[in-house]
Amino acid sequence: MSISLQTGAHLGVLAVSGAGFFALALATERHAEHLLGRLPAPRWRMLARTAGWLLLAVSLAWAIEALGTGIGIALWLGWLSIAALAWVFTFPLWPWQPPARAHPLRKSKAPPDAPVAVKGVRTRRCIAVSLLALSVVGFALALARVEVQPLKRPDVMQGTVGPWPFTFAEADRRVPEIMEMDVPMKEYHLRFCEVCDSEIRQAYLKVHKPRSARAVGMAFMGQSWTRRVEIPLPSTTEANSELWLTVVGKDGAVHQTALRMHHASPATAVWFDEQRRIHALH
Repeated sequence: MSISLQTGAHLGVLAVSGAGFFALALATERHAEHLLGRLPAPRWRMLARTAGWLLLAVSLAWAIEALGTGIGIALWLGWLSIAALAWVFTFPLWPWQPPARAHPLRKSKAPPDAPVAVKGVRTRRCIAVSLLALSVVGFALALARVEVQPLKRPDVMQGTVGPWPFTFAEADRRVPEIMEMDVPMKEYHLRFCEVCDSEIRQAYLKVHKPRSARAVGMAFMGQSWTRRVEIPLPSTTEANSELWLTVVGKDGAVHQTALRMHHASPATAVWFDEQRRIHALH
């Protein structure tokens, strides 16, 4: 998913959540009279309540579809809080205010000529608005640092292995992670179509063409949308090296396809070239 589409998803979730809270407010007698200047019929308040919960459900589904289950739910709760706070500060400024209710007079503890603490009220309001603005800014900065899921980035690779279409991507676009004994490791994600996935027993990945059926590489873990694998990268890896994907069907059929390293992991290919130049200088 591109950055613009991701931003549109965030703004859409915020807008739909705000509309949902507005509908729920219309479903209550107090806020409906406040917002409309009159009290709507019970049937209309029931429709507003139903629409409000449906809009909140739509915003949740939108967040999960665009950002994934874990991140989507967390960010939905964040936008939900911001939408609710926005209405809290908007209601007092609404053009139609409810009529003031008559209250019995109470004896004031302060003398009759005591000044009204208008300055203190304004200060509290300014602090509340500042906190709301800071929460929005902080949440926006946090969103800017959230990376798009690997299989939803625009640079994913798509192809077919045997009869099955797939989507393939590295977990991150950085250079390999150096593990124990100076072995560079790289994580990759793989996704098949929903129908295809039920026909697949296992998938494997390795650098360079497998020499035998027993040396097809590391097995992908997980099922359906969560297949992932971390493989060691040999020192002979080059830009033209190939990542070999081996897929075994439930019928025992074996299918293979090759992916160029400079397409699958551009930063990794450049890193290996730099390492060879460094070793050549020494």
